[in-house]
Amino acid sequence: MSEASPAKAYALHLGVIALLFVLSFLLPDYYHGLLARIMVLAVFAMGYNMLFGYAGLLSLGHAMFFAAGLYGAGLAVIQLGWSVPAAFASGLGCGVVVSLVIGLLALRTTGVAFMIVTM
Repeated sequence: MSEASPAKAYALHLGVIALLFVLSFLLPDYYHGLLARIMVLAVFAMGYNMLFGYAGLLSLGHAMFFAAGLYGAGLAVIQLGWSVPAAFASGLGCGVVVSLVIGLLALRTTGVAFMIVTM
C-alpha cells in the first residue's frame, strides 16, 4: 500500500475547508450555529490531542484556557458591544493572559505536579 502524497492531503484539507465555508452560507441559522459549535469543539479536541497525545502532558485545566478566550470574546460582544473582529482579538488576549500566568507556574513541573498545577 503506497502512502498518499502531501499534495493530495493538502488538497483534501482545502476541499473540506471550502465545503464548510460554502455550507456556512447555505445552511439555515440553526444548522449554521450547530456547525460553528462543532468546529469550535473540534479545535478544542485537536489542542487537547496535541497536549496529551503527543506531548504526554495531562492537563486538567485545558478547558480553562478555552473558556477564558470564549468568555473574553463573549463579554466584549454582549457587555461592550464590540464588533466580531475586536471581540475575537479580546478573546485571544484573554486566553493568552490566562495561559501565560498558568504557564509560568506549570513550566517547571511534570507528571502529577503538572496535572495539579493546571487544575
